[in-house]
Amino acid sequence: MERAKAQNQAVALERKIRAPRNRRSNWTGDRQTLHEISSLIQLRHRGPCDTDDGEVYLRAALPWIIAKAGGFLAEDLEARVANWCRASVPRLDRIAIRECIAEAHERDGRQRLWWSAQELGDLLRVTTDERERSRITRIRPAGMTSRKFAAYQKGREAMKAKARRIAKGATPREQSKAVLEPWAALGLSRATYFRRQQAGTLPAQIRDRETVSSAAGTKYLQLATDRSHASERTVPGPARTTRLSRSVGANGHAPGGKTRVVRLGHARALPLPEGGVSEHPDLLGGGEWRHVNDVLTAFEGGVLPDALKRAVRDAQRVRHMTQQAVAQQIGISRPQLANALQGRFGLSRSAAANLLTWLAA
Repeated sequence: MERAKAQNQAVALERKIRAPRNRRSNWTGDRQTLHEISSLIQLRHRGPCDTDDGEVYLRAALPWIIAKAGGFLAEDLEARVANWCRASVPRLDRIAIRECIAEAHERDGRQRLWWSAQELGDLLRVTTDERERSRITRIRPAGMTSRKFAAYQKGREAMKAKARRIAKGATPREQSKAVLEPWAALGLSRATYFRRQQAGTLPAQIRDRETVSSAAGTKYLQLATDRSHASERTVPGPARTTRLSRSVGANGHAPGGKTRVVRLGHARALPLPEGGVSEHPDLLGGGEWRHVNDVLTAFEGGVLPDALKRAVRDAQRVRHMTQQAVAQQIGISRPQLANALQGRFGLSRSAAANLLTWLAA
């Protein structure tokens, strides 16, 4: 048992010896602060400081140089400070260096040797641009309170998160639909826009699918908006009163249908043309015209006659209207109109009057 334990300890020690040593294992916060001060000098002066600001830089870096040397009692303290000044602020002489060390010793007696991140930023007059360009993390921008610095850090994190999202293929918020609001240009509500986008019936989606051979077929799916071309606009229906009532079919509500409030009332049908209303069995040619004036005049509600069904479908096709648009003109829902055209349910007197008005418009 003891032998196995000794072998395990020997193996662990051998692994520790062979493990690669981290070259920056002795890197501390003090070294990081000195490095950031030197980086700031390089950014501002493109090399060592050759101006009168050298004493300010030495005052800022001196606490960390003293700590690195081992304290004020270190024999080579002045030599270490002189070496740092020779590399970063060569214009300082020995007298200025000794004065700065004496000032630091006096602050240390008052327990004020170390600068805080904000005091260091105020002393060096660090700006946010310099802080970001030099990647400084231990010095705050000058004149920034704790609350302002917290807001600044929050904004920085938000920018980083945004950059990561864009790199992964996400759409920036300023280019999102919530900001651009494309439904406003089409005269639609937000819910209607996304519903039609999911169904693929937006004007841009329809135009993308159109070809020369299928232009006539997809023409009937064009939406009626104020911004569409003149040739694509649907024929406006008759005006109705604004009194609210509930639309009910002649035989009751459709199964699963929801009662909806429409601006309806009992609309009065416009007078039909003097020559009567006719339908053609074949719009592409052939056949004879059939008068359906008697059918239209006699219809007052209920199940639609076959001739009236054909007249509605032909008028819908000629006017390039969708079934949803026709239902809106009549003042009923699209399922109610579909059921009426299939002969499943009838129409109320008000809906029948609106239907005749729409046909005669």
